[in-house]
Amino acid sequence: MKKQGLFLTLVVGLFIAACGKKDAVIDPNPPTGGGSDNNVVTVTGDIAANTTWKADKIYLIKGFVYVTDGATLTIEPGTLIKGDKASKGTLTITRGSKIMAVGTADKPIVFTSAFEAGARSNGDWGGLILLGKAPVNQGDNVGIEGGLDAKGNAAKYIQYGGTDVNDNSGTLKYVRVEYAGIPFSPDNEINGITFGGVGKGTTIDYVQVYRSGDDAFEWFGGTVNCKHLIAMGSLDDDFDTDFGFAGKIQFGLSQRFKTIADISGSNGFESDNDGSGSDKTPQTSVVFSNMTMLGPITKDGETNVNANYQHGAQIRRNSALSCFNSIFSGYVEGIYIDDTKETTPNSTLTNYTAGRLVFKNNLILGSNKKGNEVKGENKDKFETQLRAENVFNAAIYADAVINSPFKFSSDFANAGTPDFTVKTGSIAASGAAFTDAKLNDTFFDKVDYKGAFGSTDWTAGWANFDPQTMPYTTAGAVKK
Repeated sequence: MKKQGLFLTLVVGLFIAACGKKDAVIDPNPPTGGGSDNNVVTVTGDIAANTTWKADKIYLIKGFVYVTDGATLTIEPGTLIKGDKASKGTLTITRGSKIMAVGTADKPIVFTSAFEAGARSNGDWGGLILLGKAPVNQGDNVGIEGGLDAKGNAAKYIQYGGTDVNDNSGTLKYVRVEYAGIPFSPDNEINGITFGGVGKGTTIDYVQVYRSGDDAFEWFGGTVNCKHLIAMGSLDDDFDTDFGFAGKIQFGLSQRFKTIADISGSNGFESDNDGSGSDKTPQTSVVFSNMTMLGPITKDGETNVNANYQHGAQIRRNSALSCFNSIFSGYVEGIYIDDTKETTPNSTLTNYTAGRLVFKNNLILGSNKKGNEVKGENKDKFETQLRAENVFNAAIYADAVINSPFKFSSDFANAGTPDFTVKTGSIAASGAAFTDAKLNDTFFDKVDYKGAFGSTDWTAGWANFDPQTMPYTTAGAVKK
């Protein structure tokens, strides 16, 4: 492919190895938004020694780049990093290594497409992958999905899992990941951010994934806790939990657009113990609180909704996910406790009736297009309790409880700046409860409101709801 000027090559570790796969070229047109010749650093191969990426440069990830051998990659606030599409540019933090990407509200760190403004789309590059040593129910050496190159040493490059619940893969704070999620092969895509066996010594706070070509966030096992997450315009699921993930998540936002969904079926939450619904331990037992989950439907009679949209939450295959104090609005189908594929029949239902799976004090609004805002093969055994412990109202949508939820990026229709703060006096403005034993943890902020926002907009300054219009041609210029 053509190069835009002469790139300065960053030499890291003992050598540089090209990691591109040998498939056909994904896109015959090269990116044209790279920046000036003297401030672009092309990164390939392994980062095997402590390295700092500085805000006065733009970094271009080409091929599969791995932080290895216990090294720490430090990224300065305001740094701009781009991923190359033709080589499936992807950054992986391997077990025992760290990323210290600590931005600020004024100077977020941005991972984004290498294409120019107006030409960007989901799947323009790979994504960000963190691999750790925390427990996973598939064993201590599990290969991460997405088609990464193991380079003849899977344990070093692509495996995750272990026994250290407190494992530390570093920090992501005030970070944006835009237009990631390239498909390696059908139904084998890289997510916006993938966590494999990441431990709770890791800090994840104020992180946005915009227009991922697969899931926005996916956790495979591990114990990491996360706050202030944003998933916008995802293709597949927004928050996907598997393989015994046992972390805690508070204050998360997802916003979908009605025409963008994945052929595999797109959900707000998708959760499995594993792909076969086995009884393996640790069991997937993530706890969510204060999530704002905005599906594709904004009003009665909404048209042109992608047929691949599914549920606000699909809890299946022996998962014991729990969710409290949250808002689900505008999904084709509501809450699905799914017993269709399990080693032990009806194990997901049993998780609910035994109190391992708790879904309580949530608002489910405008999510009855197919007449199943409550869904399940054993619906007769749980519907009464589920309705008693939550509010279901198919006649209203998110704009009844949120100030301006239906403004979107210029990538879509109805462009504008959304305001996700709660409407004063609405049913979401009060009534949050933290009395359940699963919320008895200092991690959870004991707020009054339901959903991700009270009166304070924690996205202000660092998040970007319209990155398509960002030039991204000047180092350090990550905000308008």
